[in-house]
Amino acid sequence: MSARKLGRGLDSLIRKTEETQSDPASPPGGPEIRHLDPRQIRVNRAQPRTHFDDQALRELSASIKHEGILQPLVVRPDEAGGYELVAGERRLRASLSLGLEIVPVVVQTIDPKRLLRLALIENIQREDLNPIELAIAYRELQKENDWTQEQLAERIGKKRSSIANSLRFLDLEQPIREALASSRLSAGHAKLLLSLDEGKERLRVFEEALDRGWTVRRLDQAIREAKGELPDSEPPRTKTTARDPKSGAPKDAAIVAQEEELARALATKVEIKSQGKRGKVIIDFFNLEDFDKIRRKLLSG
Repeated sequence: MSARKLGRGLDSLIRKTEETQSDPASPPGGPEIRHLDPRQIRVNRAQPRTHFDDQALRELSASIKHEGILQPLVVRPDEAGGYELVAGERRLRASLSLGLEIVPVVVQTIDPKRLLRLALIENIQREDLNPIELAIAYRELQKENDWTQEQLAERIGKKRSSIANSLRFLDLEQPIREALASSRLSAGHAKLLLSLDEGKERLRVFEEALDRGWTVRRLDQAIREAKGELPDSEPPRTKTTARDPKSGAPKDAAIVAQEEELARALATKVEIKSQGKRGKVIIDFFNLEDFDKIRRKLLSG
């Protein structure tokens, strides 16, 4: 099966449903759209996604409240006489939070072995999985289908090197994986930490990076310093008193503490420039993905 066919799996389910409804000659037992009580729907046990952004769910709930559910959920009949979710967990969660009594669903008879693959495809298309969820899903797909990395890459339309790099995140220590899954650490930070072979040293550098709100560039420098890889012309940095970049005067200790607090919360460098009662806060980001994570953290409070 080609990556193109896999990538269109869920869309084709819904299209087939629409065709069946409009064609009276369709055979019985084909796909159909029904309206079910969302409490009848059991969450997909193969769902690779475990973290859901609260702010994004609130926004989706508000949209559903005013406009309704624009795309049906996809479910399969289960052995207990109910239904198991195949795709649309965010829509299901939002519907339950709103107390909706019915939701539109596409009912499909799907082999349980296909559930993980379909759920993964949907989340990859929407870029919904965090790096750890994605790595676990890749590993489960390989295990269930006995695929090599090359076969997996072909079937989901990704580069093999991208899959290999993703799977390496599972070699990180638990605290680092948790920080990566919760967006307190970026994938760029995690890739650099993987270059440290010793687990204790990796944890030490990770904790320092988190506490100080290091950027990827600053973490790279610290790792090269730890490995003794800095060129002779670039001496290792020592801890110095924080100074105002404009005047050169030592920064107020309270401002430095606030910078460090914000840096830990946002997992990036933060600079506070104060002039009396006025001032500005400068927040670093190293790419658009990092900017979006910082934006969501700020919006969610």
